[in-house]
Amino acid sequence: MSMHTDFMAFVNDEGTATSIRTWAERQGFPVDTVRMGGADLFSTLLESDPPPKIAIVDLDNQDQPIQIAARLVSLCGPASHIIAIGSANDVHLYRSMLAAGLADYLVKPLTPELLTQTMISATRDPKTDGPGASKEAKTIVVVGVRGGTGASTIATNIAWLIAHEMKKKCVLLDLDLQFGTSALALDLEPGHGLRDIVSSPQRVDGLMISSALVPESDHLAVLSAEESIEDIVHVDTNAIAALLKEMRTPYQAIVIDLPRHLIPSQKRLLATAHEIVLVTEMSLVGIRDTLRLRTMLKGLGSTARITQVASRLGPTHPAAVGEAAFAKGAQAKIDLQLPDDPKNVSAANNAGKTLGELAPNAALTKGLRELASRLLTQDQGSGEKKTSGLFGLLFSGSKEKA
Repeated sequence: MSMHTDFMAFVNDEGTATSIRTWAERQGFPVDTVRMGGADLFSTLLESDPPPKIAIVDLDNQDQPIQIAARLVSLCGPASHIIAIGSANDVHLYRSMLAAGLADYLVKPLTPELLTQTMISATRDPKTDGPGASKEAKTIVVVGVRGGTGASTIATNIAWLIAHEMKKKCVLLDLDLQFGTSALALDLEPGHGLRDIVSSPQRVDGLMISSALVPESDHLAVLSAEESIEDIVHVDTNAIAALLKEMRTPYQAIVIDLPRHLIPSQKRLLATAHEIVLVTEMSLVGIRDTLRLRTMLKGLGSTARITQVASRLGPTHPAAVGEAAFAKGAQAKIDLQLPDDPKNVSAANNAGKTLGELAPNAALTKGLRELASRLLTQDQGSGEKKTSGLFGLLFSGSKEKA
């Protein structure tokens, strides 16, 4: 059986295989991307198959691990990133592995966070790293914990604020290809071609993306669709990864409106996002589903900064539970509360305008402006981690162990 083009793992023990396989399945990779056999099996398959973009190779029980590592690097070429794993916690071995051309050496047992950062690093463009290089766009995913929380309204409005008030080049990606509202909210005709892009990773390229983008202004573009409700629309996780990779350099922010029904198929997107906004209601079911989502994100090894937003709070929609009770039950505090403003929201929707245009001084608009600013601000606490170089995050994890 041939190797997967994006990711493979070759391990020597069942415990490690189980850990990586569990993580890989959550990311949407097939079960057979994790195989028993270590470096020997990988070397054999390379004789007939092209190498994957990233490979994890177990070098335990090898007499000459450095020489084997160098040989694998030579066989795979510069387009592949090889991560060695082993039980030896030795800084000299670690340095020798890097000198041989490996991307990193990780000490068992592996954690979901390290595995996720491996995939993030493998899909980064080295040209976007280092002094003087163009900065990679920040990926912001907005998800409604419950239906009717206004997540799509929030996604559209923060994208507009980022583009028009913060003057950042931004693209708004609406992944609800049948019932999405982004284009309608901005008084735009949905573009053509998004369905083809998200269904086939092999067809994703800059020209196809450009033809599908609908410009709203010089700083904001929209990727959306209005597909037939009679069709089954497939959104491929590899296609989304390829799409985001193409848009990382031209844009400074990518705001993604992710409908809840796509959560199971878009775990890699959630795992690799920079920012995740969970929009909830202040209720018992809001507590339950917030906890479920956050637990899933932790299992994916996501290192995204999560911002918890409670929306539509007001006299007609009072909170069913208090803020302290919510924080205790969901194991996460509310970061921002957005007031209910049906009058301005309805007026904006009917006019095809955003709240920033129609009601720039409204309390809801001020809350959305605060949210947009927060999402583009580097977290100095426990959220985003600073990196240096292509595999900075992974190196920091390995050096600490070594």
